[in-house]
Amino acid sequence: MVEIVLKLASRFPSLRLAKIIVFLVLSSLFIFLETRELIIKSMGDAFISVTSFVAATVFGFAYLHKKDFDIQSFVKKHEQFDVFMAAFLGAIPGCGGAIMVMTMYVRNSISFSAVIATLVATMGDAAFLLIAAKPFVALIVVSLTFGIAIVSGYVAKIFENKIAPKFDRKAVYVEEDLPNLAPNIFYKFWFFLLIPGIFLGVINAFGNKINFIFNGNDIGLLLGFMGGLLSISIWLFNPSSDVQIAECRQKNFRSVVDLTCFVTAWVVVAFISFELINYFLGGKFFEKLIYLGPFVPLAAILVGFIPGCGPQIMVTSMYIAGHVPLSAQIGNAISNDGDALFPAIAISPKAAILATLYSAIPAVLVSYVWYYFI
Repeated sequence: MVEIVLKLASRFPSLRLAKIIVFLVLSSLFIFLETRELIIKSMGDAFISVTSFVAATVFGFAYLHKKDFDIQSFVKKHEQFDVFMAAFLGAIPGCGGAIMVMTMYVRNSISFSAVIATLVATMGDAAFLLIAAKPFVALIVVSLTFGIAIVSGYVAKIFENKIAPKFDRKAVYVEEDLPNLAPNIFYKFWFFLLIPGIFLGVINAFGNKINFIFNGNDIGLLLGFMGGLLSISIWLFNPSSDVQIAECRQKNFRSVVDLTCFVTAWVVVAFISFELINYFLGGKFFEKLIYLGPFVPLAAILVGFIPGCGPQIMVTSMYIAGHVPLSAQIGNAISNDGDALFPAIAISPKAAILATLYSAIPAVLVSYVWYYFI
């Protein structure tokens, strides 16, 4: 494996070692029948459930920038509102808003306190499921997490100099003028798949599963898999580091696609990691939460530390089914970062991990106040 990686790196200098390793691991898993279906499903789910919403968010910001409204410049000019804006973006269902906040942090446009606020506020894709099943409860949870995010962010701002990690915002730029090996046709076909992907993503987000079967094949899953594969290919062939991609302002079509594909690649890694763990544990991991009694909220909070929306959707599903109390759902909503955590770790590992750990403080306080007194 090491020899293959080194040979590919020397033959294609535009490719980065981390990307080559991810590609080889995914390829190896795809070869075996036991994990092939898991790879196809994970890539399909990532593209339909995450990529579509992230792309819509990033394209929206790019459109506003084109219309001379640059939210990044606005936040940087009005630093006193950065926590509020970050909490608002994080509270938007899905992970697109939180991911945009992380890219602004890399560009030194917002504070570390704002990162804490957005990660406290975000529920990821689990928000869609809760909105569809229990809209009134969803309103309570989203409003509560939004308010807690603002308070947490401004409290953190008082101690900003002490708790903020030192982050070298000078990206490791490619010294040579290395070419982007992804042809334009990849970008065009990716966008062609994105349009029906957004349609399917909206349907799936609210718990309505529609299967388009043709000759025994699930067309929706096939579309998602092709989109996920294209996303990983575009990310793989891009010579820029993940930090560079995040730092680049999304002013044109290719830069928007590059950012979305970078996010998709790490979300696929998160989805596959979760599915593999669930597969080897026999799918019984989350069922054991029911028997933890007063420790259920704490367990739900700890589940929130797992990157990706899959574990969080499981907790929300268990709440909807009546297996865990609302306090556990609230604790998980505050502590979880959804699919934003993996790309956040890729951009700034220390900031992402510290912000996630800090979010445990309000998660524990609020969930147990709710558990015992409300």
